[in-house]
Amino acid sequence: MSQFPEAEEEAPGVSMVFPASRQPDVSYVIAARDVAPFIEEAIRSALDQTGVSVEVIVVDDQSHDETANIVERLARTDRRIMLIRQPVCGGPGAARNIAHRHAIGTWIGVLDGDDFMAPGRTRALLDIAAATSVEVIGDNFERVTMTGKPTGTQMFSAGQQYSFSVDAATFIVANTMFQRRVKPLGAIKVLVRTEFLHRHALAYPEDLPVGEDYRFILACLLRGGRCIVTTGAGYKYRMRPGSQSWRLNSEHMAKLSKSHLHLLAEIGSDGPEDVRTAARAYGVALVRYADFVEVVTFAKAHAWWRAARKTVISPRSWPLLIFFGSEAVTKRLGKLTRQISGEAKLGHG
Repeated sequence: MSQFPEAEEEAPGVSMVFPASRQPDVSYVIAARDVAPFIEEAIRSALDQTGVSVEVIVVDDQSHDETANIVERLARTDRRIMLIRQPVCGGPGAARNIAHRHAIGTWIGVLDGDDFMAPGRTRALLDIAAATSVEVIGDNFERVTMTGKPTGTQMFSAGQQYSFSVDAATFIVANTMFQRRVKPLGAIKVLVRTEFLHRHALAYPEDLPVGEDYRFILACLLRGGRCIVTTGAGYKYRMRPGSQSWRLNSEHMAKLSKSHLHLLAEIGSDGPEDVRTAARAYGVALVRYADFVEVVTFAKAHAWWRAARKTVISPRSWPLLIFFGSEAVTKRLGKLTRQISGEAKLGHG
């Protein structure tokens, strides 16, 4: 329910915040779950954006901590904040889709509940969007510590600021695991024109625990959305234990693989050649990483023989184990895989 019950009859808590003549420039959407220590900083960083008007829509996804109560307290004193409580935990994709239905800004942006933004970020992005007439605009991000201190690392290396365009094929390549050809865009946060989003009925996938940002942005690009990315680091990405980002397990990999099959069907055999080529390479990398994750899962459970057998039948995972695994693990698996390979040769002799 909206956090503005007195406005329910008019426009579920929306018209009381911004009359039609004062449409906000951006609706920032926050899918929040158990981020009580950080949510207030995230919200205030959105409301404190300079040179723009902003509303903040927080969808609490069944938090077990004080996240929703903190947002409710802030909403009582600032009518630009809307709180929507999810009756069940639906995941970040479902939460963002709910927020999209309430958003009235010219643009819709995503902000994670444990991250925050520099004050001038939104104005800088909108200025670039106005100059280029794009439908999607994103930027670099800076990694910060749990307490919000800069770490000195960014998605793109710090230096002279510039902007570049991103099409669907480039975006797929940029999100392909272990590629080195283009700049990484795996964790980019974007603003999307609300009219474009609604015209094409774009939505986040609701069955992905990770990778939902990638699929949503790619959907925008496949529908003809033009995208510009700037190397200015206005978004602050908090590195913290317990974050879901890139903590992939076998269940995650299965869902990512299923989503990729849907993507291939969507592109079709008559899709642009560069997009189809990029998507095929993405699929190969996905299978390679899925094998690696399965080996690691077995190793963590001390199921060494199962891990070794998986390594033997999936040699693509071995370079990743060498690169990411500990010396003790790789030595033990190496010994077992050599033993299993020897047994297989004897069996065929």
